[in-house]
Amino acid sequence: MGRKVIAIEDTTLAEQRAVRAVGEILREQGMKALDMERVARRSKVSRSFLYRRFQDLSGLLRRYSQTEEFWPSVDELLGDDRGEFEAMTPARQIAHFFKKYLTAIRSRPATLELLAWEGVEKNELFRVLDMVRERTALEYFEHMKADPPEDVDLTAVILFLAGAVHFLAVRSRDRLSLGGIDLSSEAGWQRIEKTIDDLVLSALSEEAKKDC
Repeated sequence: MGRKVIAIEDTTLAEQRAVRAVGEILREQGMKALDMERVARRSKVSRSFLYRRFQDLSGLLRRYSQTEEFWPSVDELLGDDRGEFEAMTPARQIAHFFKKYLTAIRSRPATLELLAWEGVEKNELFRVLDMVRERTALEYFEHMKADPPEDVDLTAVILFLAGAVHFLAVRSRDRLSLGGIDLSSEAGWQRIEKTIDDLVLSALSEEAKKDC
């Protein structure tokens, strides 16, 4: 009997099912429940296939991190109206990034699970996720037509806001309110978005004067 050949299409579909299963398990049960056995059962592919294609759980998660289900694309962060984006001042473009970024990760429960887990465990996987985040941010900022004022420590501003956005998004998983702000309502998130605008415009002082 000849060797059975597995069609490329079947292999691709099996990979897609496995990657999709990762997101489903993260959303429903959290990071602690994620292992190769559960992924194999959920996706209906063998563990041997998973190990051949992804080597280990980190490899499978690395593949999941490359999907838009996990991380927003630059197009999503820029928004539909490119003309409006290009007309913004650099300060407004930076604020726009963090507001769209906050909305994007809030809409991805599996991503929030990984961000929460990152806070308690460091490994090779999270270094890979750092690269995904940094690459997306760099690609976004390449669309800016002008630079912020030279005397502003833009790296520190971005780091501070990224940390705040991650903290609020992750905490909203299990907290209805925080510091008196209702995280279960759009009104509460609108307050946070307005504060992002205020902080960025204040930090980029030259732009704040132009926008006043």
